[in-house]
Amino acid sequence: MAHENWQIVIIGGGPAGMSAALWAKRLGCEPLLVEAGAEPGGQLLRTFNRLVDCPGFLGQTGAEIARQVAEHLKTLAVAVRLRSPVTRLSLAENLVWFDSEAISYQALILTLGVQKRRLGIPGEEEFAGRGVSTSATRDKHLYRGKSVAIVGGGDGAFEEALMLAEEGCRVTLIHRSDRFRARPMYRDPVLVHPQIRVLTCARLTEIVGTTAVTGVNLEIAQPGGPVETMHLPLAGVFLTLGTNPATQLTAGQLELDSEGYIVTDRYGATSAAGVWAAGDACRPLLPSLVTAFGDGATTAKAAFDWLHHPKES
Repeated sequence: MAHENWQIVIIGGGPAGMSAALWAKRLGCEPLLVEAGAEPGGQLLRTFNRLVDCPGFLGQTGAEIARQVAEHLKTLAVAVRLRSPVTRLSLAENLVWFDSEAISYQALILTLGVQKRRLGIPGEEEFAGRGVSTSATRDKHLYRGKSVAIVGGGDGAFEEALMLAEEGCRVTLIHRSDRFRARPMYRDPVLVHPQIRVLTCARLTEIVGTTAVTGVNLEIAQPGGPVETMHLPLAGVFLTLGTNPATQLTAGQLELDSEGYIVTDRYGATSAAGVWAAGDACRPLLPSLVTAFGDGATTAKAAFDWLHHPKES
């Protein structure tokens, strides 16, 4: 069967993928950027706070930056395939599948990103958008003056707890452990804030409501003590549980670490010849827009060198 063939295929239209596509084009290759969504941008499209640590983009939202980079790709006439979730990869055959259709490549760059973790409890899916949220930045105005819960123990959970308290919410931060991953700069202000209560060693068992969230059920088990059950009346639940790498397509074909992140060298090369990876799915030391742009560019250069000087790469 004949397949449409591309010099470089890049799977994932987030910042690492867009950067890889831009650099591959500038180096003289013909890349195809494949994105499952309706527009490129990845997590940038879901970043609603204004950035303060990305040089040159002070005060802009993720969505604004994503659209600027997408325009940059247009000016270079980079081929972009949208609304095209990849259903299967065959690294041995150099094929990328979309249901029954496949395309082939000479070099492949994976910028697969991460997926938000889920609790997997009753009510979580049913009340999504009706009291269950994953972004206080986006939705805080909907809960002004109301009682809400934040679930998580990292920087994001503590940052969003403060954000909601400043919006006038009565906040309960719920964490499964009595230790927090959050750095002191986020953790310490929360622990002394009069509008925020912290529940440790607590686990949500159900999100309840009728047409919208009205509360949560949880279990609290302090070390060495009995398990207590509690119902907490609430108007909203914010889930800040961290992320998992979206690397299911590569299972059994690439070397992954114990948590499913793609193992690469400093140039983004994976355990498969002709395949590179960049971005959050590779467990970067600093998951950020800056590193995503840089890592994407590095993989494009490495793929270019491999295509043109394979014995020297």
